[in-house]
Amino acid sequence: MRLRILAFLCCAALLTAGEDPFEAPPELQAFARQHTLIQMGVRAKLDYLVKAFFAPESEGGLGITYDNAYTRTPVEAWRDRKANCLTLTMLYVAACKQLDINARYGESLRVSRWRRLGTTVRYERHVVAVIQVGLVGQELVADFLPEVHQQSQMIALLSPERVRALFHSNRAVELLAENRSEEALQSARQAIAVDPGTGVGWNILGVVQRSLGQEAEAEHAFLQALAKDPKDGAPYGNMENLLRAQGREAEAQSYRDRGMEARKKDPFFNAFLAEEAMQVGLWDEAQKRIKQAINLLPRESDFYLMQARVNLAQGQRKAAIKALENARKWALPDMQARYDTKLALLRGEIPA
Repeated sequence: MRLRILAFLCCAALLTAGEDPFEAPPELQAFARQHTLIQMGVRAKLDYLVKAFFAPESEGGLGITYDNAYTRTPVEAWRDRKANCLTLTMLYVAACKQLDINARYGESLRVSRWRRLGTTVRYERHVVAVIQVGLVGQELVADFLPEVHQQSQMIALLSPERVRALFHSNRAVELLAENRSEEALQSARQAIAVDPGTGVGWNILGVVQRSLGQEAEAEHAFLQALAKDPKDGAPYGNMENLLRAQGREAEAQSYRDRGMEARKKDPFFNAFLAEEAMQVGLWDEAQKRIKQAINLLPRESDFYLMQARVNLAQGQRKAAIKALENARKWALPDMQARYDTKLALLRGEIPA
């Protein structure tokens, strides 16, 4: 089976030339000021602004719901009341600017996901807004969840050009999923035009080109992606698949080995492999992979929840309880109650 490995941040339409994906809805300024007017201090304004995004329209909010099927512009999100993390962040940064608050873009290095959809594996990253308050180094992060909290994750700041490129890359993926390859090609090229240094854009360009039968061009794009970001495992996998289809087995194996070396240090990729092993009952392999994920990122509560599932499947009740205790320890405060219930069930404190 041929797998296309895409980097993906969260009915697609192609932007026309000159159309700005960052353009704010004309009603946004009045909305932002209305919901923050009486608040004192930057943090309070930021908190109330996030809540207003998700509050029901009957309460004066936007009533936005999370939707990762389509990467909207802020104008489209305002119209549809739907958005993924990238669009929400774009809308939020635009709202902050209306309040004269300097908000920047960032990528949360502790939140990502590998996900298989048919013959495609998507690597989904998480974009956030970062706002400096007070002294240098004191930052608030709006991460949709919906909440604003003190920075406790590793955040890599993103330039507006990189965010714009990610937007066009997302659109390319979505258009490709609708078998609109020519339009996807245009979006992928837009991503590279605004940020030639993005490996994500080059990788997606290669996937689109291969779907059009342009194998030489796709190979060049994958090599460009690796040159831009040698630590990204996605282009290695795409090169391997391309070369195997051409009968270039030795070269393909080389890229497979290099790709596994790059991805073995990615905790989320190990968690993805653990999930896949669980689905086919390979519990020892699942245990091995989730332990590796935890070793790489020991404060990720979802990893411990997965470990508990593996432990239970192997009949290791005490180990599952310990894993759930760790999951609760590193979970966000509003998520800890669900772990209390799970732990009580496992300990026999409440009837199943």
